[in-house]
Amino acid sequence: MGNPGGVTLNRLVLTFGLGLLLAFAVTGAVSLFTFDRLVERDTRRDVKVEHQGLLEIYRTGGIAALSDTIDDRVDDPTNLQAVYLLVDPKGEVLSGHGDELPAPLWRVRGWVRFPWHRQSDSDEVLAFVQQLPKGYLLVTGHTTGEQQHSRDLIVQLGGTSLALLSALTLLLSWLLGRGVDRALEAPLDTVDRVAAGHLHERVPERRSDDGFARLDRTLNRMLDRIHELVGGIQSSTDAIAHDLRTPLMRLKTRLELVRQGAGNDDNRADVEAAIAEVDQLIATFNSLLRLARIESAEGAPTTIVPFDAVLADAVEMWQAVAETRQQSIHAEIAPARIAGDRDLLFQLLSNLFDNAIKYAPAGSVIDVVLQKSGQEIALDIRDHGPGIPADQHQRVFDRFVRLETHRGTPGSGLGLSVVRAIAVRHGAEIRVDDAEPGLRVRLRFPAVE
Repeated sequence: MGNPGGVTLNRLVLTFGLGLLLAFAVTGAVSLFTFDRLVERDTRRDVKVEHQGLLEIYRTGGIAALSDTIDDRVDDPTNLQAVYLLVDPKGEVLSGHGDELPAPLWRVRGWVRFPWHRQSDSDEVLAFVQQLPKGYLLVTGHTTGEQQHSRDLIVQLGGTSLALLSALTLLLSWLLGRGVDRALEAPLDTVDRVAAGHLHERVPERRSDDGFARLDRTLNRMLDRIHELVGGIQSSTDAIAHDLRTPLMRLKTRLELVRQGAGNDDNRADVEAAIAEVDQLIATFNSLLRLARIESAEGAPTTIVPFDAVLADAVEMWQAVAETRQQSIHAEIAPARIAGDRDLLFQLLSNLFDNAIKYAPAGSVIDVVLQKSGQEIALDIRDHGPGIPADQHQRVFDRFVRLETHRGTPGSGLGLSVVRAIAVRHGAEIRVDDAEPGLRVRLRFPAVE
């Protein structure tokens, strides 16, 4: 029942799962960006405070006091993240970290970043560079190694979390898909059985008010309405067939009386043709009535029937008919028992053999195989006739359907409709397949011990 061009449930669930993962990834990226900006803001603030403090010392004590203060801070073991440089007008380092001015600071003033490798965890310095009076240069900064280390840990944690979330999302998506599939299993199975002809089937309704319970109730109302409409059509058809059957029998009787009094061969031939047409109409109405009785019966048959014996009797009877057309029936029959109505099963087999013999060419063989497969009784009947186009395989079971290639053959178009009604009555599945050449009818009955 899937639609290859549409959005399947699994694809929909997977799309939502991937969308959720994308949302997690975007949230993580935005959070990391925000973390970087906040860390840089705090570092700039700390550097600016220290720089202002050093400038205050310079204003009160001059270059000597500033140089001594920087040396004291460099020797402080608790101040490992700070970076200081005091450079004279000639470019020589008077005090601070390092023996020479880093190249990026020669011409830059204000905020600057430059590489720093004096400590293993320091890869970059964020510093503020200011030129003092008389050409001196003061550099105040902080290493970013610790912040970078924290950032790396956050990235690793985020990657691990995203991987776990991916696995969890895929698991939850699969569980959600399975849950929806299981919730829809009963309604879909019921619809399939109704489509196969079990019009009395209904969806088990859930005791809740969610969307699935509403779907169950809506489907049951729809199935009730369909059953009512189909029942009305069947009742009308039955009434028409019953009402017309009696006048047709009277017409046939009168035609037979006319035939007895016909004086010449031409008149007799016309009467014979009219009687044949009436016989065809009577046979059609009889088929309609039979079909109505089968479809209106309540409950499945419970009598245990040796289906192999019923099939053997049908093969024996129709073998003689096949021989008149230079055909033969080859049967492989295994012991099989089903719950059913013997007369209806014989009618089913007769209709199938009639079709096979009617459309198979002279000299061909009709193959019949009956076997037990697990909990099923499998019956396959194959002819070597022209077959049926694949797009007509289901349509041939409808009432009065006659394909264009079969218009010239006798029949009412109800034979396979009766076959399907009997199959449905016995809880069997029926379908037709291409036999290449010919047609194969497959029936699957529930087996009984």
